Amino acid sequence: MPLITIRTGLQTADGQEEALTEYLCDWPDCPNIAVHSLGVIQELRVMAVVCEEHASQVRRHTGSSGA
Repeated sequence: MPLITIRTGLQTADGQEEALTEYLCDWPDCPNIAVHSLGVIQELRVMAVVCEEHASQVRRHTGSSGA
């Protein structure tokens, strides 16, 4: 899953530079921020995360009420 970090150039109260970090959706060619985890394979340290739009597609496909 792609990780994006944006450094704002602003200082926090403790003197550190403020940074915003988000994961992008793992769906091919989707630029949206990931908000739902589809699952984890702990042995491989792999996780799949998707945006709200693709999470709802997965729920409809699997018949699940939550992701």
